[in-house]
Amino acid sequence: MSLAEKATKEISSLADKDVDSTDTELRYMAYGARLRTALRATHRYIAYTSDVGEAFRPLISPVVVKAAYGVSWLYLSADVSYEAYKAHKRGPFPSETAHLSEPTRIGLVAVKRALFQSIASMALPALTIHTIVARSKPLFSRNKHPRIRTWGPTAVGLSVVPILPYLFDKPVEHAIDRAWEWMEARAFANGVTKEEGMRPQGDDPRL
Repeated sequence: MSLAEKATKEISSLADKDVDSTDTELRYMAYGARLRTALRATHRYIAYTSDVGEAFRPLISPVVVKAAYGVSWLYLSADVSYEAYKAHKRGPFPSETAHLSEPTRIGLVAVKRALFQSIASMALPALTIHTIVARSKPLFSRNKHPRIRTWGPTAVGLSVVPILPYLFDKPVEHAIDRAWEWMEARAFANGVTKEEGMRPQGDDPRL
């Protein structure tokens, strides 16, 4: 039974008995939902391990920076695989059944997710952090305190990491969705079939 169904059943029972919900376990369901949201947010920030490494680039070995990028790419690979698995478990929509084979449908889900993660989680954040750290170095180079000169650019770069999802996730997702809808509309209009994958009818498959 899902959390929503359990909550609905509990609420109906409490209403019949005229019980104050703050005296029951229902009180803790809201905190459970908040905890789940917090865990999901933390999970999302694993993708930005590379950006933390980028912020520390002036202070640490390049090997450590590369390792941070490795963690991010490992997370992105797992995320893409998980999205493809969910799409497989969900099954196709009627429009997808009419136009796409199952391997093609799953492959397109994976490609779309990989495109989003590559842009929103890797390319744009890395460029942002690298630019911020590089541009802030001159601002701290004249400071009299060695620690501030050393750690200042890194601190500025790290301060931007928490807002990266808010800067890029929605705009990139919106742009990819729009582009994907346009491509799907053109592909389906040209008569994509299950056997042909994404190839328009009439094209020679050998070309």
